[in-house]
Amino acid sequence: MDFDSLIENENRQRKQAITKLNAYLTNPGRFSILVLGFRGTGKAHWLTELQKLHKESHLNLNSITLINALKTNTFTEKDWIKTFKEINKGLLVITDVEELSKESQATLFEGISTGDGGKFGFKEKVYNIRIAFTSTKSISSLRDNETYLTHKFFDRICQFTVKFPSYIGGDRNIWKDFEKTWNKMSFKEKNEIPKKELRKWLENGSNILHGNFRDLDKLAINWHNYRLQDNIEEENILDLVEKDFNEFYRFPKHNVDLTRAFEISEDITWKDNLDNFKEAYTRFIKDTNNGSLKQGAKKAGISYRTMERWANGTRT
Repeated sequence: MDFDSLIENENRQRKQAITKLNAYLTNPGRFSILVLGFRGTGKAHWLTELQKLHKESHLNLNSITLINALKTNTFTEKDWIKTFKEINKGLLVITDVEELSKESQATLFEGISTGDGGKFGFKEKVYNIRIAFTSTKSISSLRDNETYLTHKFFDRICQFTVKFPSYIGGDRNIWKDFEKTWNKMSFKEKNEIPKKELRKWLENGSNILHGNFRDLDKLAINWHNYRLQDNIEEENILDLVEKDFNEFYRFPKHNVDLTRAFEISEDITWKDNLDNFKEAYTRFIKDTNNGSLKQGAKKAGISYRTMERWANGTRT
């Protein structure tokens, strides 16, 4: 399968993200890639799919290894050398990079600082590896303060960045995604796609699917489970699935980090606290409106010029 065939059934925003990621992965240089997106938007999935697509090429994508950042916090330099050696000529994906401790960031920084030949390593730069990092956090949370990543480490890993769209504020065709989810389940009984009422509910309620594809998985599994119960009529299934989903299964709303980026301090004046809040609130508005401060200001009922001054740290 070629690249165009791989993405032909994806919508516009998703095609743009995948195309951008593919370009970064196939760039001949040794640059780190930062892949952003909420849970279930397909970050690791598409890294894996693109690695398979280019496995037989000359791009050092012979294999893919996914490691959760939290598991590497005990890694020493020796452990990283062993990992690089095992992954040599492959793709290393470190997921949830915000979970890396500051100590682990400092150690890894030395290993991913490339030598003259664009290779990774510590004392010796000898490993041909492509490295990608994933995160569910906003770019401002990772970049604008050191709550998660040190500025030094962020600068090292954010040479290329791509963000995968979620169902919130995007143009993704949720019904096509559900059809793919349903079909991949390979249910052995009553495998026909659920009725049109579910499509209407999904399209009207996509703003509550904070788990994205993972929420679709849960919906498909639970719909099929109710279908297998002989005492439940088909017309009652949607109500049961919706009730269960809202009560038990939906993924929690994503934290946009406003509370972690801003805290009231007793060591500064009330005016400084207010100014810090304005900057944090502006980041919040921008992050929750697909990066558009103008669109966010309109929804918030605040002058765009005012929020622009807040974003630039201009005191008012």
